[in-house]
Amino acid sequence: MLQVKQLLAVDGRVHMDFEIASSGSSHNYTRSYYMNGRDYVISGSSDEQVVRICCARTGRRLRDVILESRSSGTSMFVQSLRGDPFRDFHLSVLTAYMRPSSKSQIIKVNLMNSIEHDDGYAYRHHSHPSSGMGA
Repeated sequence: MLQVKQLLAVDGRVHMDFEIASSGSSHNYTRSYYMNGRDYVISGSSDEQVVRICCARTGRRLRDVILESRSSGTSMFVQSLRGDPFRDFHLSVLTAYMRPSSKSQIIKVNLMNSIEHDDGYAYRHHSHPSSGMGA
């Protein structure tokens, strides 16, 4: 079951549950990391084409970034992701396609742009109601 939770380092108690729904797959692997220091949590799963951005203090989902191949419209799935330590609101995503013969790609995402196109892939943002990138 997919669970993205923030735990207290002192005793391991749950501090924040980000309430990201389970995909229902036993083969789904989710990765979550802090971005912009510890202000935001970015999370992506190997069975999904979306990167979720949540406020680390409130747990509120702020934005989804949906990945797809521009040339074929094929979904790209998240293998790994990291926030850029030098540029706020930038992250990189290692993606893979469903077809094993396809190559993995690293996609650089600038969350300050609403839509980005580069090198045969596209990503688009979906903001959640009453939210911005501020916490």
